[in-house]
Amino acid sequence: MGPTRAYIDHSCLVHNLNLIQKAVSPSKVMAVVKAEGYGHGSVEAAQSVLKNGAEYLGVAFAEEGIILREAGITAPILVFGAQLPEYLEDQVKHNLEITVSAEWQIKPLRQICRKLDKKAQIHIKFDTGMGRVGFHPEQLDIAENIFAEPYFEIIGVYSHLSSSDEEDLDYTRMQAAELKKLKKIIKEKYKKPLLFHLANSGAIMRLPEAYFDMVRPGVMLYGNPPGPDFPLSWPLKEVMRFVSKIAVVKELQAGKPVSYSRRYHTKEKTKIGVIPAGYADGYNRLLTNKGQVLIGGKRYQAAGTVCMDQFMVDLGWNTNVRPGDEVVLLGRQGDEHVTNVEMSRQLKTIPYEITCNISARVPRVHINKN
Repeated sequence: MGPTRAYIDHSCLVHNLNLIQKAVSPSKVMAVVKAEGYGHGSVEAAQSVLKNGAEYLGVAFAEEGIILREAGITAPILVFGAQLPEYLEDQVKHNLEITVSAEWQIKPLRQICRKLDKKAQIHIKFDTGMGRVGFHPEQLDIAENIFAEPYFEIIGVYSHLSSSDEEDLDYTRMQAAELKKLKKIIKEKYKKPLLFHLANSGAIMRLPEAYFDMVRPGVMLYGNPPGPDFPLSWPLKEVMRFVSKIAVVKELQAGKPVSYSRRYHTKEKTKIGVIPAGYADGYNRLLTNKGQVLIGGKRYQAAGTVCMDQFMVDLGWNTNVRPGDEVVLLGRQGDEHVTNVEMSRQLKTIPYEITCNISARVPRVHINKN
């Protein structure tokens, strides 16, 4: 492995899971491991959370669920989102639970089930205010037809929250109330057990009335809030630590340019540290001249344009930094901590994007995984 890598601390992952379990009990926990576990490693994250009591997994696409099945994971896996017909057969074959969110999905899925002589396990999705995927509540009669399909086994009914990270929770409460109404109607007509679920990370931390029968933690499972200004009161622990090493220490005189387009000039005679990580690794180019890293427990600022494969920091002249010294791009070192929230604010984005953008060429090193 090269010097740049992401350490994934499974003790922190389990800590976050335990907080969620304690808060939402007796509701089940569906751990969301889509997008390679938000950049942390989907298979490894899934193995840890299942071993420690999570009962379900959630993914975005069929291929993500198949990867988990091929890794030997047998737990229930729900595939979220809109499902095109050409991807349905693989989901039935691999015992993945399918989201049905539109009437046109019913016929091709029925045909696939007949061909395979196998039932499809289904969650019916309603759009209670996201405006993206799902039956509208007034289409309940269409959704109800799914219950009559002999090749369909209905496992759950769910919706998705659009605004649970906002200060004003009125809209989120409205969405929860809509699903509650649907639950009452469906439960009165169909006596079989069903899992109703709605709460994402924001709602788990702030709105117990949204828990229903199961919750779906994503970003909080990995130790981060939904947004940089989210009022976080839970003692979550960041799971990822993104690190590299100093490759070169270079002396420059005052007034010398550093990196592409000469966006940084040395103010005095100094030493420049070259770090072999760049935007191709997930260290965003927008961190040019403002990203903060940790070396020897001290903060240093990115100097000049972040390159594809490396970037620089100004170490000052009287530095003890040497090639091979650890550089923390995200995470703790000593008493200092470059947080996901800090980086999100610098990039004007959300914590999800920070870890998802750590590229595949950065090895994930899984620690404290039992």
